[in-house]
Formats: sequence, C-alpha cells, structure tokens
Amino acid sequence: METIKNNKTLIMDILSADSSYILQHVEQRRLITRREYNNLHIPNQSNEKTIINLLDKLMGKDDKTCKDFLALLEKQDIVETFPRLREISKNTNLPSDHTSGPVQPLLFPQQASVTGGNQLSLYEMSSVPRGICLIINNENFQKSKTRTGTEKDAMALAKVFSRLKFTVVKCQDKTAAEIRNVLKVVSELNELSDLKKCAVKTWVAGQFTELEHLPKHGDAFVCCILSHGEKEGVCGTDEMVVHTRDILSPFNGSNCSKLVEKPKLFFIQACRGGDEQDGVPVYKKRKVEEMDRVLETDNIPVQEYTLPIRSDFLVFMANVEQYVSVREPASGSWFIQSLCRQLEESCTRATDIHDILTKVKAEVSKKEAKIDSMQVKQSPEVTETLTKKLIFPAENTATS
Repeated sequence: METIKNNKTLIMDILSADSSYILQHVEQRRLITRREYNNLHIPNQSNEKTIINLLDKLMGKDDKTCKDFLALLEKQDIVETFPRLREISKNTNLPSDHTSGPVQPLLFPQQASVTGGNQLSLYEMSSVPRGICLIINNENFQKSKTRTGTEKDAMALAKVFSRLKFTVVKCQDKTAAEIRNVLKVVSELNELSDLKKCAVKTWVAGQFTELEHLPKHGDAFVCCILSHGEKEGVCGTDEMVVHTRDILSPFNGSNCSKLVEKPKLFFIQACRGGDEQDGVPVYKKRKVEEMDRVLETDNIPVQEYTLPIRSDFLVFMANVEQYVSVREPASGSWFIQSLCRQLEESCTRATDIHDILTKVKAEVSKKEAKIDSMQVKQSPEVTETLTKKLIFPAENTATS
C-alpha cells in the first residue's frame, strides 16, 4: 500500500495514457469487482480522474490486493503498453509492501532485452533489405465513397521506401477482418502461400507484381494504411473498424520477436473524427459525396478511443483526434505526399526521423482549402516510444 501511496502521482501520470486498458486488466485479475469497474469506467471522465479513483479504491483494500496490483504492473504486456513504468524503479529504494525477505532495491526489474541507455545512439540500419514496408490501400468501399487519389499515395510510398531499401508489399481493398489477418500474416511471415492468400503483391521495377519469394524482417518495419477512418482506428472496406491497438499489437515484443528493440513505424492516412479543423462537424454540412470534388476527406463517424503506447513504436497520424484529413483526387493526400517528399529530400542528408516528421507537420499545417465555404486545415500528430535516433540511409539515385 505504501509503495502505491508514495508513487501515486507518477503512477497516475503514466497509467493515464490509457485508463481503459489498465482498468480492463485490473478487473480481469479480480482486483476490483465488476460493479466497481462500472463505477470507475465513467463516460467522458478524464483519464487522470479515472486512475486517481482506481488507485484510491485499491489502497482502500487489503495489502494483498495492493501487492497483486504492483505485480500486474510488472507484466510484460503492461510494461510494453506503459514503458514509463520503469521510471518508478528509479524513484523507489525499498517497496514497503514487502514485509519479509531480502531488501529489493527496485520495484520493477530491468529487462535483460533492453539495451544500453545512451539516448543519442542509433538504431542499427544495416540489413539489406532494411525490412518490410507494408501498404494497405483501401480505395473501394461497400457503402462509403471511393477514395479517389489514394493510388497516388500508394505509388509515392512504394517509390520512396524502395529507394530507402525496403521490400515494399501492398494489399488492396481489405475488410476489417482481412486487415487484421494481413497484419498477423506479415508479422509472422511463416509461408509465402499465406501472403498469396491475402493477395499481397510486391513492388518491382516501378510496379506491383506477384510475390515470388517470402520476404524477411530486417532492422525496421514500416506499415502504411490508407483508408477511411474513425477516432478509434481505420475502416475496412466493409465499414467495420480495426482499432489502432489491433494494428500495433501483432508487432509488439510478445507477438513478433524478430522486431524486438527495432523501430516499427506506422503511417496512417485516415480521418480521426468528424470535424474539420475549424471545429464544424461534417454532419452539419452536405454529405461528402456532394462536396466540391477538388477536395475529399477520409471520415466516418467516431467514438472515443485512446492510443496505446508500446516500446520502439512510432505512429504518425494524418490529423489530430476528432478531425478529418484531406485528400486531393488528382494528386493524393496532403499528409502522405508531404511525408514522401520530406523522406525523399531529407534521407540523403542523414536526417533523423523526428526532424523529418517535424517538417511534414509544418508543411501540412500551412495548407488550407475550402469545402462548402469553410476553411479546412490539417495538423498531423505523432505518438512514439522510440528509444534511439532513427536514420534511414538512402541510395543517391531515386527509383522509378
């Protein structure tokens, strides 16, 4: 109990990144009852308030419950979701909950798989190919509007990541269930036949063609998803949602050992809500199908969701939560086209990925256009837990 009390502020700050996630695990471990879970999981309540109430509830129980909660926070999947939990070990000299046995200087043991703490060190980027770049391109939907111009984005991504020495593969027009399956198959890379069943093609000589060999994971992994979206994730062609956590989880340390301690980058061109950047909800305007065809958005109505955080991940979204992203049918989306342009220009100068993405955010944020006489702007957002600098060595000549 004292350990929780002494570290309450830090624990609250860390777990507030995803209060729903930790609540589910606490309830599953029967540290709280279902009724207590329902009382804690209040719609529209801030994450911080939810975690404060949870910690107060746990500290009001017996010492065993508190010890079980601390043990839960040491589980691999929990630490992967909340990497900052390791900070508690730096602030804890003696867990007061341990009433017998030898003194334990750390609450959370250091994981043997974690490399040295030099923040300026570089991710290894010497494998050839560098790794896999997976593009999931949803253009045609069962009910929603066709995403005209998305093929421009897919081609631009294929060209730039091919130049960066990645094996580029693409699958087209997938339902939510098919997206989940593709992610699982690419994570595992067991059989070439598995990829062929998913109709995955590879980029060769300026075009996508049939796979002839099973690709291998390298020093990095990139996933680009182009689709309609909601705040909680991206949409399959059947309008069903693939939650962001389900996109990331196949590639975490538990599910993909070949990518442990390696950078995993996710670029998602999809709306994250129903508002334009001026705050006017899309549903108050004419339907997207009736808007000026010069610009389109990738929005479907949304519900609340908090992005989970895992080690060595970077997730770059086309826009901040609750807002739409813009795609020009003739030339592709603002976000993806800027990303490809900045990667093309910066990687030959050995530029760190953070600096590249900052340039993308600056470029896209300056853009504006009109839809139904309303000014439309866009602000890309990055969430990342990279532990080293990431620089992609590039060829000096562009590929076709």
